[in-house]
Amino acid sequence: MSSRRRSGCGGAAEGVPEAQFMLGRLLSEGRGIQADPKAAREWFARAAEAGLAEGQAALAEMLVNGRGGRQDTATAMKLCEEAAAKGHSGAMFAARAMYSGGHDIPVDRALAEHWFRAASELGHGQAQLMLGRYLRSGVAGRQDLREARYWFESAVAQGICGS
Repeated sequence: MSSRRRSGCGGAAEGVPEAQFMLGRLLSEGRGIQADPKAAREWFARAAEAGLAEGQAALAEMLVNGRGGRQDTATAMKLCEEAAAKGHSGAMFAARAMYSGGHDIPVDRALAEHWFRAASELGHGQAQLMLGRYLRSGVAGRQDLREARYWFESAVAQGICGS
């Protein structure tokens, strides 16, 4: 039986990536319906295959943590990069997290800093905090305390704490 039938949803979502993504979110979070991570992952995959950045980012998250199926960090990274290239700040932040270590992806702190910066410039508060940390410590090869302060202040203005 398809996940569409199991969830009792789907007819309106067929062929509409935004609806596929939203149905995936409902199933993932269990909002108003029984949570079903496997079905959520299938709907996110449909939205991702259609090129929807939100679907790519959501599927990537499920692939990294193994929710609703097997873990696949290489595919997750590819999806994050595709969504990031479309301006999805959450995917930029997630790509940074994977490049900074601990996800079976070769560590590349310079590339991590690049994605922190891109997400920071789009107003992603957590990315601003992390970019500030990178610039303060010089972990990616360049220390800039003045710029670090700017990004810390930007993060704090959004209610993000910790430096």
